[in-house]
Amino acid sequence: MKIAKRNLSCIILIIVFAIGGFYGWQKYKVFMSAPTTRLAAGSYYPQMPPDDHHIYIQLPINHDDPTFGTFTDFYLLSPNFKPGGNIIFQLYDNQQEMVGMIASTSDFKVFDNRIGNEMSYVLIGNRGVSPTLFPEVFNKDGSPNYALALELYGSNQQIEDIEAVRQDMVKRGLLSEDGKIMIYGGSGGGVLIQQYLDKYGEHVSRVLIESTGAMDLARKNNLTFAKKLYDSNPVAAEVYYKLYQKGKSSPSLAWMLFKIGLEGDTQLQIDILNGDNSSFDLRRKYLYVINWFKLPQNFPLINLIFRFPQELEVKVRIWEVVGDDLIKYNPTSAKEINLMYESLKVLLSDFLEAYRKGEIKSFSCELDRSKYQGEVMVWANTGDQDFGPHIARLISNAYPHSKLAVFEEKAHHVIRKSEFQLNFTKTFFETGLYSQETQKYFDDNSRLVPQLNHTPITAQPLP
Repeated sequence: MKIAKRNLSCIILIIVFAIGGFYGWQKYKVFMSAPTTRLAAGSYYPQMPPDDHHIYIQLPINHDDPTFGTFTDFYLLSPNFKPGGNIIFQLYDNQQEMVGMIASTSDFKVFDNRIGNEMSYVLIGNRGVSPTLFPEVFNKDGSPNYALALELYGSNQQIEDIEAVRQDMVKRGLLSEDGKIMIYGGSGGGVLIQQYLDKYGEHVSRVLIESTGAMDLARKNNLTFAKKLYDSNPVAAEVYYKLYQKGKSSPSLAWMLFKIGLEGDTQLQIDILNGDNSSFDLRRKYLYVINWFKLPQNFPLINLIFRFPQELEVKVRIWEVVGDDLIKYNPTSAKEINLMYESLKVLLSDFLEAYRKGEIKSFSCELDRSKYQGEVMVWANTGDQDFGPHIARLISNAYPHSKLAVFEEKAHHVIRKSEFQLNFTKTFFETGLYSQETQKYFDDNSRLVPQLNHTPITAQPLP
């Protein structure tokens, strides 16, 4: 009798595992399947019905070719949004995939933390980011059409989407009579801001760009878009290059070190590298293993996710900003090691192959920042291993009415802003770059790095 019960229990467990495995496999196939449909015109996502804060809009699939038709996009107004006055567009190119279906007030908190919950701001659901996927950018067999993906998911189309949302808000009476907006963004979103200003800067009064880079300025100054490891952690760069020469480096190691670097932990990078280089240091081997199991730092998992059709837009945008660097990347010294590029060689291997076949080109971006007459504030962190004060200074210098603020921070992002930073942000947007109130923050040497802050000689208060 007991044997029969044990057999029954085993059978039940086998059935449960089989059902779970089948369900997991079906979910995996859904994730790996290219989209075949999109939200129809006049429809909405059930999780996010239209109301005063969730607005749906029809946009061209290709702003340069109306024969492609339109798609249903959306934009979101912050919980405390007030029409007119200072309206801030928070721009994200969705390498972080931050803007999705936001249904409740609590879902806005991460964006409140960027500029404060009292400010009126706008978020835009980006094309190519779930749930707004385009079947057109995939071939019949489900493989990506790389050329079409670059054309339809690229930043040139995103810029036109932003402008279309601004015009829609003018029609709805959500903006002031002059239709002007303000903009905030960081990292890849900061690049998108610079691109938007180049084409539609006359509609923007003030801009805060945080922890970002610039492809064209980097190229003109013989720099790479992403910062080299040696510039932030020369010890780690030397050790990594020795591993690289011996063929003992790996995309997995590079990715882990890159993610750790974005949090500013240079010592942990060194400890892990030394542990990876020595079979006798068990503590450092342990550091490698426990960090490998952290999901954001686990390269095999990231590599799997990058194969999902939902991630194609992310790869398009990364190709735009670093594709030219990646094509030429071939380090010959420790000073040329770039952890981001070490990993992207694998993550964007399909784009590199498409480039070699002549199916796609690298992205060209030449911006004329001198023509923008609005106010620009650029923020940078001293320990930012992605960008940093040097490229931030180049960006700030390129705009006629701009100031640079450098913080003694180790991390790439200022995700959880301090009270000082939130008040600094709010004061800038409300009173302007040259107000006495804003200047008090620039003068606070206990919070900023005075020798690195910079006000271009050409900068003059706007009339």
